[in-house]
Amino acid sequence: MAVVQTEKTLSPFSRRAEFKQIAIIALPLIAAQVLQVGMGVIDTVMAGRIDALSIAAIAMGASIWFFVMIFGMGIMFALTPIISQHIGANNHPLIREELRQGLWLGLATGLIVILLILSLAQAMPTLGVDAEIIPAAHDYIYWVCWSLPFSLLYLVPRSFNEANSNTMPMLWIQLSLMPINILGNYIFMYGNFGFPAMGASGAALATGISQMLGCLALFTYTIWTPQFQEYDLKKRMTPPDWTHIWQTLKLGTPIAITMGMESGLFTVTALLIGRFGVDAAAGHQIAINIVSLTFMVPLGVSMALTVRVGQAVGAKQFFQARKRSKLGIVLCGLLTMISATCFWLFGSWLAGLYTNDQAVITIASQLLIMAALFQIVDGFQIGAVGVLRGYKDTTVPMITSIICYWGVGMGTGVWLGIFGTMGPSGLWAGLVAGLFTAAVILNMRFHYLTRDAQDTITTPLDH
Repeated sequence: MAVVQTEKTLSPFSRRAEFKQIAIIALPLIAAQVLQVGMGVIDTVMAGRIDALSIAAIAMGASIWFFVMIFGMGIMFALTPIISQHIGANNHPLIREELRQGLWLGLATGLIVILLILSLAQAMPTLGVDAEIIPAAHDYIYWVCWSLPFSLLYLVPRSFNEANSNTMPMLWIQLSLMPINILGNYIFMYGNFGFPAMGASGAALATGISQMLGCLALFTYTIWTPQFQEYDLKKRMTPPDWTHIWQTLKLGTPIAITMGMESGLFTVTALLIGRFGVDAAAGHQIAINIVSLTFMVPLGVSMALTVRVGQAVGAKQFFQARKRSKLGIVLCGLLTMISATCFWLFGSWLAGLYTNDQAVITIASQLLIMAALFQIVDGFQIGAVGVLRGYKDTTVPMITSIICYWGVGMGTGVWLGIFGTMGPSGLWAGLVAGLFTAAVILNMRFHYLTRDAQDTITTPLDH
């Protein structure tokens, strides 16, 4: 027998209790992601002690590396809502198999994205990137691409831990990797302890080593921690189950395309800014570093929403899922309003932390004014994305991303920045337009999807 409960018959929804649950999941993720992005910030700051060309090479190389990695990560991110719904439905026997098949999927995807990044590296001249930047950016990509399979395999135990609301291990691992990355930069970028000075390529090698060590550390923790012994994760590996992998791909591919469309918008924007020379590319890299750092806060909340909403949906608590979603989306928007205010008031000072080059600081501070505009709408956009993933609703966000990011966003940016007179600021205006449109559509999608939400409570009479 199933009892349908609506808003009037359910126990009151506690915003304070839900906020606490979101915080438990999100805060370690936010801190871990800030540390991870902080590695990119450190790379840029340390490169700034060499020259503007090193900053620009990292800007171009890291943009392409992040684009292909984010596409692979999108596929692997399907594991989080899948496992979260299994946990909500108490389907524990399926979880171990999800992890095994996730390993096969992560390995295959990692090898594919290596080929993709090497192909994209050859496209820089076609996109009109300044010829002075291309050789150093190529070297950056060659020295980091080998680590991509480790980056994607890391997401298998990460998804499992996230779905179990256990996010502290990711924080501790990133804390330990930070000094390793700094030491790697010191050795390889500057040429210490007998190693040759590699410049931007040294930052790439240090990043790759950090990615590999992080993957191995999280696997070791997940397999051996007593907390997860009930899942018997040390059992032998099973061969690829292509039917199972295909089901994960069906959910993950739209996520990958969605993330790829947004990341690709930023990547192509960075490459197009390369047309305006080294100072513009360096200013863009500084601005995008700062924006990426603050964006980790709403992104962490979005990831927590995927888990919380997924668990509620798996338990068929649809009304509770809607209430959790609305709270989380508003929280994401409020958080980005804070960072937007900081960009607006302190943009020049923030840019000055990276370099003493006044031309670069001027460009970066102008771009941070544009960033203040899109940060606000981006919070509501990323909140809706996390919620919809919890519902396993990924196709509509994918279509939305294609239209908004590449139709509205890139179209507006090219019109204002390349054919118009705004230059780099015009390209960033396109980012504002694309993200604003996506935020509106995705939030409308959430309200449409959950407009008739009600909970189904299963009683023992059903069994």
